[in-house]
Amino acid sequence: MTAADAVARYYDAWQTKRGDMSDVPLADDFRFTGPVASFESAEDYRAMAREAGQAVTSFDVRRQFVTGATVCSIIDWEMSIPGVGRMTSAELLEVRDGVIVRGELIYDAEPLRRAMAHGAGA
Repeated sequence: MTAADAVARYYDAWQTKRGDMSDVPLADDFRFTGPVASFESAEDYRAMAREAGQAVTSFDVRRQFVTGATVCSIIDWEMSIPGVGRMTSAELLEVRDGVIVRGELIYDAEPLRRAMAHGAGA
């Protein structure tokens, strides 16, 4: 499986499976960093994705760049959390031997943090 193939399965899980990552090739020690939460294992990331995926109402990969084992995607997404609105993020995913080993999500999370602090999405 190529890096692009593995990442396509990852984004399909967000777009059509409400965050169900059970068919996504994540390394057991998958490491993810983001502005709201970070994870040190595929198990923990999959648990978060199952929960967060229920709130995702729109998820579009606007652009994607593949350089060897690294895939960079520009994503527009929305969640059903009042006051958050559409967010744009950049995500870097690193793939080794067809398995996603690392992810980094970059976006301005202040609207999401503010909404969560006021009880939205809880």
